[in-house]
Amino acid sequence: MALMWQGRGIVAISVLLTVLISGLGSVMPGPALLDAEGSTNLMAAIWQVIWFAIYAIPLIPVAYVSHIAVLRGEVGFAAMLSNGLAGVLYFARGMMAAALVVAVLGTLYQLVFVSDLLLMSTGRVDASAALRLGAGAVVAFLVFVLFVLLGAWGAMIVQAGQARFGDVLAVGRRCFFYLFVRLLAVVLFLPILSALVLPVMGQVVAILVAIGIPADPAFLIVSAAFSALIGCFAIVLISLIFCRASLRVK
Repeated sequence: MALMWQGRGIVAISVLLTVLISGLGSVMPGPALLDAEGSTNLMAAIWQVIWFAIYAIPLIPVAYVSHIAVLRGEVGFAAMLSNGLAGVLYFARGMMAAALVVAVLGTLYQLVFVSDLLLMSTGRVDASAALRLGAGAVVAFLVFVLFVLLGAWGAMIVQAGQARFGDVLAVGRRCFFYLFVRLLAVVLFLPILSALVLPVMGQVVAILVAIGIPADPAFLIVSAAFSALIGCFAIVLISLIFCRASLRVK
């Protein structure tokens, strides 16, 4: 929380951009991932990947200043300017590539397993569906392990100005248990946090409606703002974990 407060200007801009992007998304609805017959839609998958990448853009400055704050002690806009525009763009390019990979993997996971997940939600899961869901869980776990091993890329960029694959992997391997436990805790905590803020969101929406803002725009603004805040909180935590791991190895 201290890092978020120190970078509150960057966080505020991130929240504002997320609200604007959500507003744009509400007037540009994409096709459904599944059609009426339950078949997957390729254009919807591409649309989802694009929008995931767009939503990731406001979080990149938060990740950057969080890395700078932990590794160099500079905060806020001073952290953004510490490496110049070239440093920001280099970091952003890598983070956007990572966001695209996550978007593609997440979309592929939905395309392959969403029908089985829907069946499971209704209690109708046969042996083949259970096997596919089990395989999906294994794949998700392996992707998480890969993230643990390679997630220190950003910290290495800030520390050394470059990130060789071997150096990044060395951080992940030497601090694997440290990273795995803490990142898993973050992943498990975020749904709990989201559930805890729902009553607060409802109160804020009610206040906005009471002062004359229509219910639908009020809900869109509040949900986007709270989602951005939770996203910033997660990014700060993840950045802190990877930066401390890189410092342990240094």
